[in-house]
Amino acid sequence: MLILCDFARFNTPDAVYDYLAAELRFPDYFGRNLDALHDCLTDIGAPTRLILTGTEAPVAQRFLPILRDAAKQNRYLSLEVHRE
Repeated sequence: MLILCDFARFNTPDAVYDYLAAELRFPDYFGRNLDALHDCLTDIGAPTRLILTGTEAPVAQRFLPILRDAAKQNRYLSLEVHRE
């Protein structure tokens, strides 16, 4: 699975949660917080590549550490970070 996440499109953390939950098909019980995001990302069991753009956007700073940590813990999750 290949997901493009352009943080420049998102003005709020809720918008990021909505996007990632829909694109990555998180379960209905996804808690929409950083801990729940990390849990769902580390549970991914199929090859998944996240291409991250707009990483200079303020909202991205909240999510980047969680995404990086989850990718370190889950061999199926990889990140490609593009800086503008």
